[in-house]
Amino acid sequence: MASSEVYRIGSVTYDSSTRTLTHDNGQTEYFTPRVSDVFLLLLAHQGKCVEKEFLLSQCWGDTIVSEQALTNVISKLRKVLANHALEMITITTVSKSGYLLEIKEKSFITQCHQESCDITPEPVSEDDAIEKGDDKIKEIKLSFYAHKRFFYLLLFLTVVLVSIFIYTNNKIHSLPYFIDTKNYSNELSIGSNNIYFNNIDKYKVDKVFFIKDIKKGVSSICDSKVFIQF
Repeated sequence: MASSEVYRIGSVTYDSSTRTLTHDNGQTEYFTPRVSDVFLLLLAHQGKCVEKEFLLSQCWGDTIVSEQALTNVISKLRKVLANHALEMITITTVSKSGYLLEIKEKSFITQCHQESCDITPEPVSEDDAIEKGDDKIKEIKLSFYAHKRFFYLLLFLTVVLVSIFIYTNNKIHSLPYFIDTKNYSNELSIGSNNIYFNNIDKYKVDKVFFIKDIKKGVSSICDSKVFIQF
């Protein structure tokens, strides 16, 4: 099973051309050709059970071997993974069937050709970083001004509504001018009644007779207010 691919699995890298498993901490392990073939085949079918017969036919070809040879290879592979990547890669024996290689969800696997793996990230210039920072500041300022305008608009509408309410309320509760006692210069009490009238001298009305007539026409138990205008 010739291959020249590099696999990145979590914190470990496997180079199939050199059969080298390298951890990010610098530890390195070399696979034998047969261990490498079994590992790559299980890796290609990760998450699925690979039958023993299929592993034997693909990794040993026409060579006749017993299942014990495969068991020994699996044992060596597990030992290597236990030392370097046990928390990420596990190989489970499926009873009377085969083997299952699983990679935890938090880990990831990528593969690429040897010549395309060494990719240098494109550097970000200081001017680009400053420009991006300025754009971010502009966005924050625009958002702040938009909220500020909305606040002032809301405040203006609130003031207008309160003013309308106060004006309307005063108009409703204010007395008409002809029943406002402030607009009358004379007040006469008859029993429980109050009589309000203006100065009648300029109208040539006899005040004495006027008061007598008022007393005759108003009951002493009405408990009311009477307003008289000329």
